[in-house]
Amino acid sequence: MKEFFISPNGSDTNSGTKLRPFASFNRANEELKKIAGREPVTIWFYEGVYHLKEAILFNSEVSGTAENPIIISSLPGAIVKLKGSKTLNNLKWNLFDKGIYATKVPKNIDFDQLFVNGNRKIRSRYPNYDYENPLRGGKGYLEVLDGTDKRYDTWFTLKKEDFPDKKWQNPSTGIVHAFQSHNWGNMQYRISGINIEEQKILLGEGGWQLQRSLGIGGKGKNLSLFFIDNIFEELDTPGEWFLDVEKNMLYYYPEEGIDVHNATFEVPVLKDLIQIKGDAEKPVKHITINGLEFSHSKSTFMELYEPLARGDWAIHRGGAIFLQGTENCTITNNNFEYLGGNGVFLSGYNRNNIVSNSRFVHVGESAVAFVGLPSAVRFYQTWDDRDIDGKNWDDMRKNMDLEPGPKSLDYPKNCIVENNIMHDFGDYGKQVAGVYISMSHKITVAHNTIYNCPRAGICINDGTWGGHVIEFNDIWETVRETGEHGPFNSWGRERQWRGSRGSDEHFIKKLTKLDAIDNVIVRNNRIANYRKSISAGNWTIDLDDGSSYYEIYNNLSLGSTIKLRDGMSRKVFNNITVSAVPLGFHVWPKDSEDEIYNNIFVISGALPGKKEPTKIFLRDVGLPTETKWSKHYDHNLYWNINYPSNSEVIKGVGLKDWQNKGYDEHAVSADPMFVNVEEANYQVKENSPALKLGFKNFPMDSFGHEMTRIIPFGGDFSDEISVTLKKDVRANKKAKIYYTLDGTEPNQNSMLYEHPIQIKKSSTIKAITINPNGISLGFTNEVKFNKVNKVVYPSWYDTLIKGEYKVEGKLPSSKKALELEIEGAVMINIADDPDLIDATGGYNYGCYIKEIDSEKGKMWLDASLDRDWVIQKINGNIVKDIKTLQKFMRKHKGEQVTLIGVRDYREKEFKINFKKN
Repeated sequence: MKEFFISPNGSDTNSGTKLRPFASFNRANEELKKIAGREPVTIWFYEGVYHLKEAILFNSEVSGTAENPIIISSLPGAIVKLKGSKTLNNLKWNLFDKGIYATKVPKNIDFDQLFVNGNRKIRSRYPNYDYENPLRGGKGYLEVLDGTDKRYDTWFTLKKEDFPDKKWQNPSTGIVHAFQSHNWGNMQYRISGINIEEQKILLGEGGWQLQRSLGIGGKGKNLSLFFIDNIFEELDTPGEWFLDVEKNMLYYYPEEGIDVHNATFEVPVLKDLIQIKGDAEKPVKHITINGLEFSHSKSTFMELYEPLARGDWAIHRGGAIFLQGTENCTITNNNFEYLGGNGVFLSGYNRNNIVSNSRFVHVGESAVAFVGLPSAVRFYQTWDDRDIDGKNWDDMRKNMDLEPGPKSLDYPKNCIVENNIMHDFGDYGKQVAGVYISMSHKITVAHNTIYNCPRAGICINDGTWGGHVIEFNDIWETVRETGEHGPFNSWGRERQWRGSRGSDEHFIKKLTKLDAIDNVIVRNNRIANYRKSISAGNWTIDLDDGSSYYEIYNNLSLGSTIKLRDGMSRKVFNNITVSAVPLGFHVWPKDSEDEIYNNIFVISGALPGKKEPTKIFLRDVGLPTETKWSKHYDHNLYWNINYPSNSEVIKGVGLKDWQNKGYDEHAVSADPMFVNVEEANYQVKENSPALKLGFKNFPMDSFGHEMTRIIPFGGDFSDEISVTLKKDVRANKKAKIYYTLDGTEPNQNSMLYEHPIQIKKSSTIKAITINPNGISLGFTNEVKFNKVNKVVYPSWYDTLIKGEYKVEGKLPSSKKALELEIEGAVMINIADDPDLIDATGGYNYGCYIKEIDSEKGKMWLDASLDRDWVIQKINGNIVKDIKTLQKFMRKHKGEQVTLIGVRDYREKEFKINFKKN
C-alpha cells in the first residue's frame, strides 16, 4: 500500500512520506494521479487547518478499484480542517467612524461571508439580525406592504414606518432575502434601485431559488417577510461587516472583546471543496473520504439554480463534496459546518455510494442531496415550464414517451445515507432538507437524526423511480420557517398526473407505474412536533400530489399526523399517531387501492391557537362520494382523549355510523394503553385492545443516529431530570463515555459516565465516546436542559399525560372558519381553514365550495360549478371571503357575471346568472 502524508508544517518539495510530508492536498493529488488504481493508496492528514486554493478534483484519471481503493483520511485522533477560505493577512485596520474599522484588502477578491476568530459574522443588514430569534417571525424580518407577488418579481414596497429616510448611496449592492407569499421557501434578488417617495424596492436578477409562480407580496397572514443585506449605510451594529468591492475596502464593527489588530479574518473563496467527477461510461470509483472537517464554502443563492420536475423546489448543483459519475465512494466520519451551500451533493450517475457517520450543522442549503439529470427522465416537466415560460402542460404531453423507467443511467441508485446528525441547516436557503431525493432509485435513508430546520427533514421530490427505504430516523422541529409541508414530504407529479387532482380526468392510473416502478418504504421512524404552534399543513408524513406506491408502517407520529393526497396504492398500517391534528385524506382517485389498517389513531388536545379540543379523527377533503375510499380500511384502534365517549371519525359521523358506511367494521374505540409516554415509550401493554386487532409493537429505542446519545434530548424541566448517556454503537466494550455539565468539550479528564445523571439546574451536557487508545468515536453530542418554574407542554402532550383535556390559563383567540349556505351551496372562508388551504393547492383567499344541493344549488350547477372549487374573482374583482361574495351578489343581482374559480393549481372561468331576489 502506498501512503502520502500532508502536514501544515510540510513542504510541497518534500517526498510526501510520514517524516517528510507535503504541505498541500493538491501536491498529494498530483502524486496520486500517477498510481491511482494500480495499488491501494491512503492520503493521511496530520492535525491542522488547510486552506484550499482551488477545489480538489478527482476525475476518471484518479479512480480506485475494489482491490486498489483510494482513502483520504485524518490520522487517528487528529482534528483536520479543510476550508474553502483564505486568511486575510497583514491587514492595516484604522478607525473609520463610531466603532467601525476599515482596511484595504487584496484586489480582485470578492467574498460573501466573513469569519472572525472562527465565528461567522453578519453582513450589514436591515433590519438588524435578531440573535434571540433569528428565524422568520423574529425582529430580524419585516413585512412587505405590497408587491408583484409573481416570479420574477420586479418590485415590492415597505411600510412607511419601516422605510424612514433611507439614504442608501449605492443600493445596487444590496440583496433582498424574502419569503415567498405562500411561505413555501425564500428567494434572493439583487436590488436594482429604490423609489424613496413610494417606499419601493426595485428588483434585478434573482428569484430562481424556488419554483411556482408566486413571489414577493401577499395579504394578511400571507405577507412576505424579508430582510436586506450588503448595504453600506446599514453597518450600524457590533458584529456586522461590509465589503466595498470597487474600492477593495473591508469595514467591520467589532463586538466588545474583539481586537481587530490581533484577530484572525477568513473569507470563503470556493463554492465546492472536493469534486469527484466522472460519467456513466467512465465513473470514478472506490474513493473514501474519512474524518475531515469541511467549512467556509461560498454561498450559492446567486448562482445558477434549476427547477426540478414538478416538485416545488429548485436546486444548485454543488456542495462541499460534489459527486457525479461515481461508484462505491464513501463519505464517512466527516463534519460539515458553516458552509454557504449544500453539504454533500450527488448529481447524475452515482451508484452504491455511502454518506455516513457524519455531522451537518449551519449548512447554507441542504445537508445531503441525491439529484439525477432531467435527461434520464422520459417525460420531464417543471412548474417553470408553465408558470414562467408559458408552455401548456397538455401540449407538452403530445407524443409523450410511454416507455417505463429511466431513459439513461444518469441518476443516483443504490446509495445510502445513514447514521448522520443534521441540524440547524438552511442558514440561507429555506426550501431545503436534511436529505433531498429527486430523480433517483433505491436510496436508503436510515438512522439519521434531523432537527431544527426551516423546511423538510427528508423530501422526495418526485415519483422517479421509487424503491427508497426511509427507516429508523428521528425527526423533529422541522418546517420552522415555512408552511404547507411535512417533516417527511413527497410529491409524485409524473406522467400519470395532469396537473389537478385525483379524478379520472386528471389522474391516469394506468400510467402510474411508468415512473414509480418500485414501492417506497417509510418505516420505524419517529417524527414529532413538540412546538406549541405549527404551520398550516405541517403533517408528520406528508404524501402530496401524485405520491404513489408507498408502504408506511411502524412509524410514531407525535404532534401531527399523516396526510395522503391524490395517489395510488398507499399501504398505511401498524403506525401510531398522537396529535390534535386529524388525519388528512385529500382528493384520492376512485379505486385508489389505498389501504389503512391496524393503526393506532389517538386524538389529544386542541390545535394550536384553538379553544376547542379536536373531536374528529379524520379531515377528508374532496374524496370520492360514489365509491368507497378504500377496500381495506379496517382493524384500526381509535382513542379520543378529549371526547372518550362521543368522538367522531369524520365530522358528524361516529364510529358506528362510520362502520355502517363500510369502513373499519372491526375497529374499536378504546385506550391503547401506552407503556410510559413520559419516558417516550409508546409501545402498548400486553392487555391492550390494539394487540387484539392485529397491531404489533415496534422498537422505541432505535430511532435516529447511533453515535454517542443523550436521552432525553434536552428541553425544559421543573424539579430535576434524569439523563441517560449511550455510547457509540461502533465502540468496543472497553470504550467509555466522558461528559461535562458546563458546556466545555469533554475528554478523558472529564467526568466518566457510570449511571444516569440527575440534573437539578440549567445545564449544557456534552458527551463523547472514547476508546482505550484515547481516540474519540463520532462527534461530541450536546444537549441543553433549562430549569423553569413550570413546564408548559403543547396541548396534545399535556392532554395525553393528564389523561383528559384541561385548559389552564387563557389560550390565544382563534378565528373559526365561517361556513354558510348561499343559494344551496355550502361555502367556507378558506383563509381561516389551514387544511383546506393545503388540500386545494395553497389558495389562501376566497370562498371554498364544500357541497352543492342538487335542487337548491341550481344557480351554481347551471354554471358548471362543482364542489371543491374556490371562488376568487367576480368580474375581475377579488372575492376575499363570503362577506365579499354576498356584496357582489347584491350588486349584480339579476345579472350575468364572470366568476373565476381555482382548484388544484388551475384556474377556470364560469358564467353565472345571479338571481334577482
